[in-house]
Amino acid sequence: MGIFDIMLHVRRLMMFGLAVLIGFLFQYMAIPIPFLLGGIVSSMFWKVIGAQVYWPRQWRELGLCVAGYGIGRNFTAETMHELSMQSLGVLEATGAAVGASVIIAWWTSRHSYANLQSCVMGCMPGGLTQMMLMSETDKRVDFSVVMVMQTLRLMSAIIIVPFLVVHGLGAEIKDTALPAAQTGGYTWLWMVPIAAIGAVVLQKLHIPTPRLLGPTIAASACSYFFGTFQPVPDPLMTVAQISIGLYMGMLLDPARIKETARLMPFIITGILIIIAVSVAMAYYLSGIYGFSLITAFLAMAPGGIAEMCLAGMSMGENVSIILTYQLVRMLILNITVPMGLTWYFKDK
Repeated sequence: MGIFDIMLHVRRLMMFGLAVLIGFLFQYMAIPIPFLLGGIVSSMFWKVIGAQVYWPRQWRELGLCVAGYGIGRNFTAETMHELSMQSLGVLEATGAAVGASVIIAWWTSRHSYANLQSCVMGCMPGGLTQMMLMSETDKRVDFSVVMVMQTLRLMSAIIIVPFLVVHGLGAEIKDTALPAAQTGGYTWLWMVPIAAIGAVVLQKLHIPTPRLLGPTIAASACSYFFGTFQPVPDPLMTVAQISIGLYMGMLLDPARIKETARLMPFIITGILIIIAVSVAMAYYLSGIYGFSLITAFLAMAPGGIAEMCLAGMSMGENVSIILTYQLVRMLILNITVPMGLTWYFKDK
């Protein structure tokens, strides 16, 4: 191993260490997906200072398999039961979210430099990692636009939604204890064969982003048919998020990121419209199905599953409903939207 290789490994280790520090800082600040964003920020820093460093694609793909298993294992028989009782509501909620996002994307592309495909991927709710993966492999898409729009959408939703629920809808924060960490069920080591089989099958079928979707679908099926699977240990999930973030950050062009400042009015307006649509749908769902307006809004809100469920738990709301709507919507978006986008833009 030459001196150049040694220096490359040292810089890579330093980049990872910086991502860990930034991730803990974001976690302390209650910013969503802190270690994924920490990886993105760390790799962008090294690119800005001109350091010769890269993050192996294979390491990113291993991180995607871990993340896919972590998402899919939440789809249980209880989730399916809730879905069977409210399948129309879930589909209506998903349709409203996707429809509003497509309209916002069209409007943004008509009045800015970003093309329609980049705007659609940037506006789609619940698909930060998935949309970034798709934009990476399509030369027609501006990766920087997708990254900025998706990150701001998620972070704004996490900040605005709890504030709106408490101060706009009159919810009260209760001293509700969070559940203890799960220890029962099948060992998380089953992740290895589950993720491997899922990724290989979807790759053979030429489905977009098989390293993420394959483990997600396979883990969902196993969780439904065989019962509870343990989550992966927190340190492993942290490393997976950082690995994904570091690779994504390496793809970003700092100059292009600066250009996306011109999109800020469109991004902010789009976020506010999506939240307004969520409020309107929440009134509709609560009236049809009888659960509270706050439960319905948290179920519809374009935020992270964990964040919305924790918010509902702290307010004494129906967490099962929130989890079902958020999880099923995310699975639908992550499975059907990529294939739909691939088909629609195939010859454009």
